[in-house]
Amino acid sequence: MSARDRGVPADAAHGIQVVVLAGGLGTRLGDLGTRLPKVLLPVAGRPFLDLLLAPLMDAGLRRFHFCLGHLAQPVLEHLRRVAAPIEVTSHVDTAQRGTAGALRAAERHLDEVFLLVLGDTLLDLPYADAPHWLHDTRDEAAMVVTSAYSGVRPNTRVEEGRVTGYDKDATADTRTLWTDTGVCVLRRRALRRLGAEQDPVDLGVLFRALIRRRSLAAHLVDQPFTDIGTPERYSRFVAVPEDRTS
Repeated sequence: MSARDRGVPADAAHGIQVVVLAGGLGTRLGDLGTRLPKVLLPVAGRPFLDLLLAPLMDAGLRRFHFCLGHLAQPVLEHLRRVAAPIEVTSHVDTAQRGTAGALRAAERHLDEVFLLVLGDTLLDLPYADAPHWLHDTRDEAAMVVTSAYSGVRPNTRVEEGRVTGYDKDATADTRTLWTDTGVCVLRRRALRRLGAEQDPVDLGVLFRALIRRRSLAAHLVDQPFTDIGTPERYSRFVAVPEDRTS
């Protein structure tokens, strides 16, 4: 099935827009989050953002929109210094709207279909294939979930290629669950599933609304991902003896 048959515009199939959520307060990081935005925390002498962008740019993706808020200015300054030929747009929220609320506030900047990446996660995938994660025109989103242990509690139930349950505080037998990687493809129209009164609102609310409609596809992978959203996870990541300078 072609990208067009799945309801993906042809231009998106050759360079899907990447939307990066990087405006949170970073409260879980404690003092670390008061000095620098999470996306600029240093790893082997480089900002985490450089590591996040690398696999996306390696896949030929060049169009990025940043949803910013807390400590936005250092992020904007860093993006102006990026040497690679990328097209960057951004908006800065002065209110804390939550992850889904930030997307809704950015709606006028978003393509009909876009790739969403959380600014504190890292996953190396063949991102040029992202439009294919939507199985058909009924899918309003496709969540990338992994079977690999990544230091994050498994939180997602999958049945027959669809996400059927999502709970960050899941207490069920986690051996039967997958883990949301912080990466997904969304159709802009999915944001209509949010109630106007829901502000601030988290992505989990949006995902559960899509689950009820059976319109959230699952893209299954088996590689671990990185989440630096807590001091423990960040410290564990920077301590790994691995060359991340290339």
